[in-house]
Amino acid sequence: MKKILIFLFLIVVGFFAYKYFQEPFSEKYVKAKTMCELADYEQALPILKKAVVKFKDTPQYPDAVYWLAKCETAMNPSNVERWQTVINLTTNKTVVMEGRYCLAKNSKDKIKAMELFIKDYPLSPKSREFIVEIANDAKAKNDIPKYRATLQQLVDNYGDSPEAAGVLDELGELNIAQMFAFKPQEHTTYHTVEKGEYLSTIARKEKTFVDSIKRINNLSTDRIRQGVKLKIDKSKYLLDIDISDNIMKLYRIFQNSTNYVKRYSVGTGKNDNTPRGLFKINLKQKEPIWYKPGGKAIPFGSKDNLLGTRWMGIDCPGFGIHGTWEPKSVGMASSAGCVRLINEDVEELYDIVPLGTTVKIHD
Repeated sequence: MKKILIFLFLIVVGFFAYKYFQEPFSEKYVKAKTMCELADYEQALPILKKAVVKFKDTPQYPDAVYWLAKCETAMNPSNVERWQTVINLTTNKTVVMEGRYCLAKNSKDKIKAMELFIKDYPLSPKSREFIVEIANDAKAKNDIPKYRATLQQLVDNYGDSPEAAGVLDELGELNIAQMFAFKPQEHTTYHTVEKGEYLSTIARKEKTFVDSIKRINNLSTDRIRQGVKLKIDKSKYLLDIDISDNIMKLYRIFQNSTNYVKRYSVGTGKNDNTPRGLFKINLKQKEPIWYKPGGKAIPFGSKDNLLGTRWMGIDCPGFGIHGTWEPKSVGMASSAGCVRLINEDVEELYDIVPLGTTVKIHD
């Protein structure tokens, strides 16, 4: 009986072996690709290698090379040599991008290869991965200008990504430091002070405002000397206020490009009465007087004046952006309807954004 069972077992094994070896190679090839997709690379590899040889000089050859390259790289990420052949054989943009990605990750000049990939595929999630890697490399080398520029690229192109969310505050500090440094940027120019000029006349001529010139050039007084070069900000700005998380974001608008600058924590209406919509800053005041609703004017410096050190009114009567003497009230629904910041932040914004700046308030 035992011999009979062994005999039957050998017949069954022989039958399936016969079926396997008699199976058309085209079907084995399709199964190998499925194996590759299911991460069964060791089983797929010998069939894919055979396919590259078998399909040489046939229309299936580019596809076979592609799947073999995928399998080899999956088994060994540094094994990417075959990807250049893949790129040379195809016009499929997705396949070319995949090949470029694999080659860039293993290039001798990896940073340059990643930068070229990002330039050609700026919105690809793979570019986001490379941007983070380039930023980390720049930070490790203490190349702060490149680090800042790379973070800017990450935030502007992938603002909703977790990676971008994690660097918003750091980028904001770097952007402000750059803005208030005397080094030139693409959105700035220089004005050489002529005889008889004042800050006010220069501001009118350059279509900016005195506080911006003073802040950027670190001037503590209005006195200026003939021949001195003053840095001038030629940007426009946008304030985006999200009531749902009590955050204000400052954006620069220059030459049809909108770029993130910095975010600030704000307080908004405790009765959900902060207005929503698009507004313009139409009034700016230092050390503002507070006109208490239904009451008398409260002078700056009084403990009853709630406006802090700066007021920027918007074209929605009674509402605006201001400072506060109660910093703990910032970051929550705490105001009578206005948008409040700590005094240090509102003073910084006051010197950056001019009259006419758009203010977008939304949930």
